[in-house]
Amino acid sequence: MRVTGGTFKGRTLNTTPGLSTRPTTDKIRQSIFNILMNDIEETVVLDIFAGSGALGIEALSRGAASAIFVESGHKQVEMIQENLTTLGLKAGVFECDYIAACRNLSTDGRKFDMIFADPPYEKITPEKVIDIVLQYDLLEYDGLLIIEHKAGQEIKADRVEILKKRKFGQTEVTFYARKQTE
Repeated sequence: MRVTGGTFKGRTLNTTPGLSTRPTTDKIRQSIFNILMNDIEETVVLDIFAGSGALGIEALSRGAASAIFVESGHKQVEMIQENLTTLGLKAGVFECDYIAACRNLSTDGRKFDMIFADPPYEKITPEKVIDIVLQYDLLEYDGLLIIEHKAGQEIKADRVEILKKRKFGQTEVTFYARKQTE
């Protein structure tokens, strides 16, 4: 797996072997960042269910101001830290459940311009991720929540609006924004 654009384009990212992670493919990552192309500069990014950290690292490579990574698996956290060190990047890495991380980030008053989420498809629904992000008020008013999920999955979320959807075989990526309140 490689960084697909920006300062670190072409650099290899290490992943943990086996089926414990399902890294976002280079093709999907490149498509996501082609959509975000003009919106990534100087953003504050949260990468939950980070795995190897590929999405957050890609954002940093393309000009994001900072990133925080959340991953519950110890081996994956070590891999994120190794990838950051190899590229000379500094970022916050939380080894915990995403709900605990969101609660702690909220308590610290943190907000994010972009939140990437690639939850385990069969265990955590996109609706649950949306609910937690909004419950803890982590998304900036004009921020984006980008969720990777099983293609064709019906997602009901009345507090966000769908801006874009892209399908890649069995995977779909949906871009959400907060609904404008009156």
